Amino acid sequence: MKMKYKNKPNFLPVIFVLVIVAILAIVLVPRLVSQSKVVQSLQSSAKDKEVAELLATMSNNPNKDSQEYKEARQKFCLLTARPEAERTKAVTNIKGFLHGIYPAVSKEFNPEFICSKFNGKPDDSGTDYHSPAIEFYEAENHSFEVDPKTNYILGFGEAERRWGYNEDGTRWHDPIPEYDYSGIYSTPEELRQVAERFLTEHKDILGIDLTKMTYEFEGTKPGNFFMHWEDKSVSVTKEHEVCGDVDKEREGAYQDANGTWCIKQKSTNYQRIDITITNGGQIIIYRNNINDLDKL
Repeated sequence: MKMKYKNKPNFLPVIFVLVIVAILAIVLVPRLVSQSKVVQSLQSSAKDKEVAELLATMSNNPNKDSQEYKEARQKFCLLTARPEAERTKAVTNIKGFLHGIYPAVSKEFNPEFICSKFNGKPDDSGTDYHSPAIEFYEAENHSFEVDPKTNYILGFGEAERRWGYNEDGTRWHDPIPEYDYSGIYSTPEELRQVAERFLTEHKDILGIDLTKMTYEFEGTKPGNFFMHWEDKSVSVTKEHEVCGDVDKEREGAYQDANGTWCIKQKSTNYQRIDITITNGGQIIIYRNNINDLDKL
């Protein structure tokens, strides 16, 4: 009887190829990563250089109405802004807010990005122009502050009105927003309900939860009512030094290097929503201090 032998599969070529691929990965990947970092570093350095040049141009042209200043600021604001695609959500949120305060207006609002505000670098070596802290927009003669990390609206109010003189010497200025002072509401409680309905319906673009907040009425001036809501669960406490008018007999009082009596005190800031609303039920000022809690 003849024996039949099956050919054993030969895995050596496959193993050899895998080994080569692994070696290439070990050698090439770090180089590619390094090259990518170099490219990013070069791009960052080029941006920093251009930012510095634009800041110098604006500093050397204190007249903000000059063409050179305006052009430099516009370039600076666009250079340091988030990519336009990332700002789309912020624009959408602003449109939703405007339709909320102008429910009878059916037209399409067109918010315009103005500029950004920046924080200092963690090592206090200067301003971090690569990471906007607040974005500013304008629409319908209103100004908006947006958190670029969440696209939540943090502030709303009247835009800064520009003005000047015409060739004939007459004065011109930007139009004032049309506010509703129809007087259909007369009590703080009525307007509280109007404000809370608006804040609740738009909580997804404001990033707030009124169920966790405590309401307080502040007062009124002709046509306007002032109120706020505070969240005691969101807070920042800091210790700071108070010098000068300090009782030296007070516990904890001490003298500084100049001999001035001082004392250490703690202060706490809570998340707070401030609203100004007209007697027609229109919100004209909105402020969320969530990004300013540590500024004690």
